Amino acid sequence: MAAAIVALHDDRADSELARLGGYDERDQGQVDRVLHGFLAGLLRTTWEHGWTPADVFQHGRREFTAGVEPLLLAAIAAEHRGYRDETVDPRWLDQLLDLGIEPPYEELDLTAWATSRRTGRYLTLRHTLELAGVLQSLPPLARLIPPPGTTVRRSGDRAVVPATAKMLSRIRSLLAKAEATEFPEEAEALSGKAQELMAKFALDRALVEADPAVEIPDDSSARRIWLDTPYVSAKAQLVSSVASANRCRTVMIEQLAVVTVMGVDLDLQLTEILATSLLVQANRAMLVSGKHTGRYGESRTRSFRQSFLMAYAQRIGERLRAATEATQAAVAAEDADRLLPVLSRREEQVDALFSKLFPNTTTRRTRITNGAGWEAGLSAADQAQIDAKRQVRR
Repeated sequence: MAAAIVALHDDRADSELARLGGYDERDQGQVDRVLHGFLAGLLRTTWEHGWTPADVFQHGRREFTAGVEPLLLAAIAAEHRGYRDETVDPRWLDQLLDLGIEPPYEELDLTAWATSRRTGRYLTLRHTLELAGVLQSLPPLARLIPPPGTTVRRSGDRAVVPATAKMLSRIRSLLAKAEATEFPEEAEALSGKAQELMAKFALDRALVEADPAVEIPDDSSARRIWLDTPYVSAKAQLVSSVASANRCRTVMIEQLAVVTVMGVDLDLQLTEILATSLLVQANRAMLVSGKHTGRYGESRTRSFRQSFLMAYAQRIGERLRAATEATQAAVAAEDADRLLPVLSRREEQVDALFSKLFPNTTTRRTRITNGAGWEAGLSAADQAQIDAKRQVRR
């Protein structure tokens, strides 16, 4: 109860903290042990409910007050000490590394932690209860990765091919430069090259698997893309447009501002890279367009920006689908005949995963209420940097 009150910033928070402070004055070490055990138990329950470290961190960025995030990371590291390496999925370990959580994983001593961060005792107790309250409130999610403590067969894991990692790094670098440059021509050249590499990369992988001697593996999986508020539904539509063009499917949970993308591993990686870049481009284009569109502040209204992003997402989807079709059309006839069964099999695998993770979904329509925003979004999408300058040929 106390944790929920503090997490909600209820008026009773100070009295609850004062009550905890009374126990703290009598036995600070015991309070530390109890709170640490409380957090560890909540994290284990969170993992069982389908959340992963990255999910909790991304959601926490929207919920926590300043200072709670470092405590979350420390608590995750301490909780992870209880698992043997062979019982942890490699993707889970990758998420820990992305969050800066590396071995050796340290025990959580709240007193020592507060001292190292020069945080007062009262504030540390408040942060702990706020973190616990947020963890208690998390709804169940579809399980995308086996939680730690589950036996994982390492021998069957497919390692990332060095060439794959090198190619993905090159694509990310090109898109990062495209987002950073202030010169449209340079951004177009950089993003065009990235799109060319992505299209050729996915095509080459599919053709390798079209070899009769190669068994088509089912490496379909899912990952979540957390969106910044506001305009979550419009941003989710942009992610969906990118995913659809790359043979992936999506489901949005608007209350959490998250989109789950399902597809084969390579398509998922490419979708995430391109969607993240286009979200940055869309937001920047929306702000720039707002300076030149509408009157009396219309371009700064919610209706304008929502309509802008929805139009942007629709036009981007059209352009991406056209690019995908052009890439496939460039394949030699004999390769195209071999490619079709692979793509069909992949689609079946993704559909099966979708049905397993989300057996009950609904489709929702979004109304467009601002014509100026819609037209501005279409125009901006036409200028977004996704097209290759040269047609991809084998």
